[in-house]
Formats: sequence, C-alpha cells, structure tokens
Amino acid sequence: MNYKTPMAVWLYMIVTTIGEVYAFYSGPGTFSVDIAIGVIAMVNSLVAALFLMNIRREPPVIQYLMLAPLALIMVLILTMLFAFAQ
Repeated sequence: MNYKTPMAVWLYMIVTTIGEVYAFYSGPGTFSVDIAIGVIAMVNSLVAALFLMNIRREPPVIQYLMLAPLALIMVLILTMLFAFAQ
C-alpha cells in the first residue's frame, strides 16, 4: 500500500493548523484574520475530501458538486462574522 499521499495530506493538515493558530495569535479578532482562518479551513476540508475520501477519482460532475457545500460553508462563516462583528 502506498502511504505517500495520506502522509502528505496529513503533513499539510498539520502545517495549516499551525498556520491557523499563528494567524489567530498574531491578531485575534481582526476581520482579515477571521477571513484567512475561514479560507484555510475551507481549503483543508476540500483537500481532505479530495484525497482522503478519493473524490478525485470520481467523474468531474461529482467533483464539481463538492464545491456547492464549500460555498455554503463560506457563506455561513461570512454571515457569522458580519453578525457578530464588533
């Protein structure tokens, strides 16, 4: 079994999580940091879905359907940011 791809995805997730924590502690509560963390989280979920759930081997129509929930999650995150902004 080839462990190269899952290990690379795992390493990517660790690095981006450290990046999210660093971004939060560099300027907590600012709008740009919140947007950056939301975008990083969205990209992480896309990478996990494509590589760990083997969606990259599905037909292109199924791959494009994966973008709809990501767009809805981003709208939810933006709505929460604007609703609770100080």
